[in-house]
Amino acid sequence: MKRALLALLLLSGCATGGYGHLPAVEQNDVHRIEAYLNGLQGLQAAFLQQGPDAGESAGRFSYIPGHLRLDYVAPHPMELVAGDGHLVLDDRATGAVTHLSLRHNPLGLLLKYPIRFDGDVQVTDVRHGDGSLQISVAQADNPSQGLLTIQFSDVKGQLGLIGLQGVDARQHHFGVELSAVQQGVAITPSVFTPPAG
Repeated sequence: MKRALLALLLLSGCATGGYGHLPAVEQNDVHRIEAYLNGLQGLQAAFLQQGPDAGESAGRFSYIPGHLRLDYVAPHPMELVAGDGHLVLDDRATGAVTHLSLRHNPLGLLLKYPIRFDGDVQVTDVRHGDGSLQISVAQADNPSQGLLTIQFSDVKGQLGLIGLQGVDARQHHFGVELSAVQQGVAITPSVFTPPAG
């Protein structure tokens, strides 16, 4: 993450998008990630979230290309739906409904469809681990608006989404760790309809 944040700072004056600056092997990894994310028919998992307020929360994660839903069960019931350029959070404990634009939110980098990590997106880092792969991306024309790191398992060439790490323009950090991941799940599109309010 430190390397990705340094790359974000170095790119603050750069408006060039994409990943053509990366070595060929890493460019291939970016292509694999794009193909994987665009090809997901539906993914559901349990999630554990850290931050952005140093708290911990948990619940159910649902994703299809372009749309994300988090159903929180702890610390109290909440519903977050993101897609089509907007994020809506319904806090059932307080009755508050929050609307945010994804234009300047790191999650917006994941919720475009089709996903292409070029043009207005800058790949700042590609990193391999033991059976893992992660990519860090930012807005090419204004990387200070946030950084998103998308984490995958990478076993025998097969990718699987396992987590997200992000930092927004106000330097608020968040992390989402996935477990019990199920891919190829048929998810009704209405699941991604934002809550009213």
